[in-house]
Amino acid sequence: MKFLKPDLDVGRLGDIDVSDIYDKGIRCIFADLDNTIALWRRPELTGEAAAFVAAAREKGISVVIFTNAKEDRAREAAWEAGLAYYALARKPFPFKYHKAIAELGYRKSEVLAVGDQIFTDVLGGNLAGCTTALTSPLSGNEFAGTKALRFAEKLIAGRKLVYQEGG
Repeated sequence: MKFLKPDLDVGRLGDIDVSDIYDKGIRCIFADLDNTIALWRRPELTGEAAAFVAAAREKGISVVIFTNAKEDRAREAAWEAGLAYYALARKPFPFKYHKAIAELGYRKSEVLAVGDQIFTDVLGGNLAGCTTALTSPLSGNEFAGTKALRFAEKLIAGRKLVYQEGG
């Protein structure tokens, strides 16, 4: 069960203290796309996510979109935000995490994996050896498979789900 527990459990992305994670050695953030930094199937970052990215960059922390979404979806969102991206990450499997960490020149201890799902974002980040942060999902509007995983999160991990936008 330890792989299902995030290092940080925050309500919102903006609750992550950028100065604190920088002081703890984080130099890169792998941010999940759908329902973490953008609404499902929307290319633009939320205002809060854009402010978080700006604060991280100002502190010297790179932010990369790291998503299971398809290439065209990830590319559009990355272009809109001016961020690098890794699509079709196949989270929770750690292989793409390892590839991205190596390509970007970081150590796994320098990466914070942030997302709204336990069985993809948290599990994947933990299996890859990264620090992990779990946020509440932005909205209840999401992929049907994600809704099934939300039920499993409640049963297995005891997660009480609260959507940020009341979706």
